[in-house]
Order: sequence, then structure tokens, then C-alpha cells
Amino acid sequence: MDKIAALPATSKLKLSHASKVSAARDAYDALTAKQRTLVTNYAKLKEAEARIKVLKRDAGVAKALTYRTHVQRYGWQAWKSTGKTSGTTGKALRLEGIKIKLSGSPCSGSIMYRTHVQTYGWQAWKSNGQTSGTTGQSKRLEAIQIKLTGALAKNYDVWYRVHAQRYGWMGWAKNGAKAGTQGYSYRLEAIQIKIVPKGSAAPGSTAKPFRKR
Repeated sequence: MDKIAALPATSKLKLSHASKVSAARDAYDALTAKQRTLVTNYAKLKEAEARIKVLKRDAGVAKALTYRTHVQRYGWQAWKSTGKTSGTTGKALRLEGIKIKLSGSPCSGSIMYRTHVQTYGWQAWKSNGQTSGTTGQSKRLEAIQIKLTGALAKNYDVWYRVHAQRYGWMGWAKNGAKAGTQGYSYRLEAIQIKIVPKGSAAPGSTAKPFRKR
């Protein structure tokens, strides 16, 4: 069948091909039962539909992630997503708190996080947009851990990196690994977070995401 044959190979499918896959399905469904027996590439259509379903889920999970930081002088910043920077760089302003959440994720599970705070050390794990860190105490965040749970953890990786005093942007960490510093009294100034399909390449360098003294 021509419309099925015209579809890209499954490994090369993108979300932008969804309409073509749908059109191929409509064309196949419009055939008579006898005509369908003559279609030799129906398996390709089924594989394409399954791939588009996964791609839509991946996009939905990535879009569901949002986060915001409480910054010295400025307070709570706007929600950011998809690896965008929350916080500041080049202003020597500390992060004091962070909220991370997943809204409307098509995959079950949650995101959890905890921070290393000036004076207090590592705090308890938080989730679902709760504040990790402090506000109104002028305490700097120094490090962070972020992880996924449930089906999210089985199907996706959460990557994150921090901009730290003296070091600038540090390497990317993932799935509960520590990012930032401990024992240096250095402030975190900004953070980027991304959720990607399990096993995907790191967004950038993974060299030295965490330093401890």
C-alpha cells in the first residue's frame, strides 16, 4: 500500500510524521476486506503507530516537568521547563529554595528532590511542587539530588546540572546523583533539568557534577 510504503522507517519517525501515519491508517481502514488481504506492509503501519504513541508519551512527559527557584533579592522566579535555566548567572546571587513538579504526565510516577542547605545540610526528600530549601532565612543551596519513581523511573532518566559559585556550570548528573558542592560553602546560582527517554545520551558533559571536601 503506497501510503504505508511512503512512511519513514520506524527508527526515523518523528512526531511531525503523526499525520502521515494517521492518513495511512485511514486509507487502510477504507479498504474492503478483500483489498486488505493484498496489503503486504501492514506490519510497518502497526510499528509506526506504536512508535508515534511512544513519541507522544515522551513529549508529554517532557512537557509535564516544570520547576522554579527562590533567588536572593528576587524571590520566587517564574516556572521553567525543558532544560531552561532557573536562577541567575553572573550576578553572584544564591538559590535559596526550589520547587519541582510534574503536571499531567502521561506516565505514572513522581519526581522527588532534596537539597543541601547552608547550616542544615541535606534535607528530607520533597515532591509534587513542595519547597526544598528555605525562604526568608538567607540560606544558600549548595547541592541537589533529583530522582523519578514508578513507571517514570523505568522509562525515563532525569538529568540536571547546576551553576555553582567559583565553578560555573558543572557536569550533568542524573537519577538521584548529587550535583553541586558540599563542604566548600559555595552557593548554587542556577539549575537546568530535563527528562528524557531511558538510556538517551546526556544533554552535555557529565564531568564532575559534584565536588565534596
